[in-house]
Amino acid sequence: MGSPILIKRQVDNKTTEYYYDNPECGKLMEETLRTKMRIAGIPDDDALHIEFDLSYSKKKQKLIWYNNISNKANMCPVIIQGSNETKQFAWNVGIGSCTGIGFGSIY
Repeated sequence: MGSPILIKRQVDNKTTEYYYDNPECGKLMEETLRTKMRIAGIPDDDALHIEFDLSYSKKKQKLIWYNNISNKANMCPVIIQGSNETKQFAWNVGIGSCTGIGFGSIY
């Protein structure tokens, strides 16, 4: 990861953030990337699988402030399986939510 990865969803008109220890995170990261791929006109990748590397010893949650709004994000590398096109796309657009403001960059 190049920056903290934020995963959030609107549930019952409330924003819910998800953290690396939640087993739903991989599915949510995949869902977000698939949506971005569809918007960009990139074919769906049946082999796409994303998960946090839970073996990383320094994983943690980090509170990040942007425009006076706090978000607790994940400081944990991700493992991405999929086609080269999918991986390159993920590299360019990032992983998770709010990638346009700097969350979710990968290298």
